[in-house]
Amino acid sequence: MQQITWENTMGLATDITTRYTSIESSFYDRTMARAVRSNQAGLVESLLADVPIGGSVLDVGSGGGQLAIAIARRSPDVRVIGVDLSPDQVARAGERVDGVAERVRFQVGSAEDLEFPDNHFSTVVSVGSIKHWGDRARGLAEMVRVLRPGGRLTVLEIDRGCTFPSASNYIARANLPRLARLPVLLHFRTFIAGQSLDLDEARLLADELELSNVSVSRIADDPTLLIVGRK
Repeated sequence: MQQITWENTMGLATDITTRYTSIESSFYDRTMARAVRSNQAGLVESLLADVPIGGSVLDVGSGGGQLAIAIARRSPDVRVIGVDLSPDQVARAGERVDGVAERVRFQVGSAEDLEFPDNHFSTVVSVGSIKHWGDRARGLAEMVRVLRPGGRLTVLEIDRGCTFPSASNYIARANLPRLARLPVLLHFRTFIAGQSLDLDEARLLADELELSNVSVSRIADDPTLLIVGRK
């Protein structure tokens, strides 16, 4: 197995629309996934509040599967599908499904061409994924297409306009040695947040969606945008 060092991750996400390599998948899963989970307080409960008994959830850009599996474990009556462009991430997610394997499935796929019928899922969520999409408007439109009428769309993404302190606090929550935090922070702020959305872009994208009760906001003290709407 190739050793993961800062030197061989320096090139990560210089073009974040490309599919994760095995090194990138492992680096993300072992380090950044903890920071991503830290800004999801209350997210599972909020999502499940919109899912009826026997309902279904689609997680677009499911990564290592942590959110999808947490949803399934929280509610024994809900089915969850996770879609991710990276086969390595899908494989990692599949290794974590002990106890919920009959209700959670992960598959390789693109947010811009979801292989599901119209009006299929009770709720659709995406966390930290939209910045990786080549056509963000198309990916969001696909999420709305597969959402059932009355269902809720929830998107969390890194804010390109985030403050340096909020980015620093975010990186501090990652699973990183203290000496690695500053270079990772600089990389995150420049190449990750720097290629993501700002608040105005998120609002423009949301305005094009066939949703009602749309809200686009910044999460306080966190480098994250939140888009919520109902079909």
